[in-house]
Amino acid sequence: MTDTPWAPDDDLRAAAALLSSADPARRAAGYDRLAARAAPGGDALRAWVAGTVLPRAGREPDRSALSALVEVLAAAQDGRALPVLLELAGHPAAQVRRAVARALPFVGEPAPGSPRVRALLALSRDGDRDVRDAAVFGLGTLDEAYGPAVRAALRERLDDADEQVAEEAVRGLAHRQDPAVLPRLIGLLEAHPDPHPLTLSAAAVLGRPELLPVLAELAAERPDDPRLAAALAACDPDRRAERAALAWQLLEELSARRPDLDPALLWPRFSTDLHLEVRPGPEPVRYDTDGLLHRAGGAPSRAAALVDTDFPPAA
Repeated sequence: MTDTPWAPDDDLRAAAALLSSADPARRAAGYDRLAARAAPGGDALRAWVAGTVLPRAGREPDRSALSALVEVLAAAQDGRALPVLLELAGHPAAQVRRAVARALPFVGEPAPGSPRVRALLALSRDGDRDVRDAAVFGLGTLDEAYGPAVRAALRERLDDADEQVAEEAVRGLAHRQDPAVLPRLIGLLEAHPDPHPLTLSAAAVLGRPELLPVLAELAAERPDDPRLAAALAACDPDRRAERAALAWQLLEELSARRPDLDPALLWPRFSTDLHLEVRPGPEPVRYDTDGLLHRAGGAPSRAAALVDTDFPPAA
């Protein structure tokens, strides 16, 4: 029995048919429908959507429809779209440049000094505040956007005329462990009784004890807010040390118990997440270390036993 080859359904075909309309509003509606389908879609669907849309990028005259087209490329996350996005980064319409800035983090492979980072650096100095905001946000989220040029661009935007752009720059620098941004981050937390989730995430990643007083004050007002609790824990040196010690004990216990699983601890850049990775087969399996230890009642030996049970040794 062979698998049925993938083919676009009637809804996809109807959305694609709208792209040939003489009415730009109908074309934009078609792009919107394709983006909605591509975002949660599988590889074959995304490839079909990207292949359908890409040839139209160079001949779409309406800026609103072209912006919607760019959103399709972001949803499809197809590497073939990167040259198109790089060309559109210089489009005369701010609406299109903003869509490109939002799309670039989702298209292309991460690499130091990648073309998408260079494009975002240029867009971070755009004359339109919405374009700058999208570009600075993108720079703040890309793993490869870590070098001196990116840091310099983010520091430049700390004094941006637009408050929201400056806030994005604060968060981007905090994620890069830049201690010079600490006063700005404290100021953001003090200024907002309900801080933006990304600001709390940045505080957690920066993890400095100087943030504890303002975080404690906010947590006293909202003791059940898990984001504030996580930021407090991340900034407390004793709790950070305890967390690291438990994770290392878990790794040592599991390495002694099951060396065949080749366990390792992973701490992704720009994140407070700590993962335990094991290799029971060709593909690695990851556990959230905090969650695993919680299931084990905080005991590293029990946590190691849980992993051992999940992957019985080969007979």
